[in-house]
Amino acid sequence: MVGVQALPSLRLAVNLNAVVRFRVSVAEAVAAVVADDVAHHVVDPDDLLGLDPLQASPLAAALPVLAARELDHWVLALPSPGTPGPLRGPVALNRAALATGEVVLASGGGVALVPHPVGPGVQWRVHAAERPFSPLSPYDAERALGETVLSAADALTRLDVGGGSRPRLRDVISLPPGYSARQQSAADRAARLLLACEAALTSDGSAITSYEAEVRARELRRLRSAAADALCAAASWMG
Repeated sequence: MVGVQALPSLRLAVNLNAVVRFRVSVAEAVAAVVADDVAHHVVDPDDLLGLDPLQASPLAAALPVLAARELDHWVLALPSPGTPGPLRGPVALNRAALATGEVVLASGGGVALVPHPVGPGVQWRVHAAERPFSPLSPYDAERALGETVLSAADALTRLDVGGGSRPRLRDVISLPPGYSARQQSAADRAARLLLACEAALTSDGSAITSYEAEVRARELRRLRSAAADALCAAASWMG
């Protein structure tokens, strides 16, 4: 992961939620989702949204359809092997989401979107989806992350194996209007921890024995999972 803003699902989820709550226009949301990419398109091969199933539709044409499809909220998920998050299937969706590590789901079920980089752009593939489990509330996710930070820090300090390079945070998360200052702060903190864990897991740090390396990796994965949950909670619940 180069940067959290490289996660197109984060941008799509928060801006869809802002459109649903009438806090930004469709044009503003599309611009924020595309960001520095060349273009975003949506493919709907199973005709789940009523888009042309034979060709990719520009995001500007698909986003209003998505916003009308789910009037409550959209859920961000960052699944990883063994940690599927809110995903409840079907199998095709779970496999696609796990392969990319990100997905946006309609909270009422029915559809989900999985991003696929295509050159300098992104192609969103529409999948059928069961109604997802509700993500943690921002409060519960923040509390769980705080507890995980403390316990992981204690374990890593006792082993003295926490070393690793610090990631360069070139991207800043900017949640759209409608999200509170607390959610913005929570998203920033979660993103920083998520990136730090991703960077730290690329090496064994200062671990000397295989046991130390195993414990270090386990604690970092646990912290990464809690950070992902907190980021998803901040993005999925507006206000």
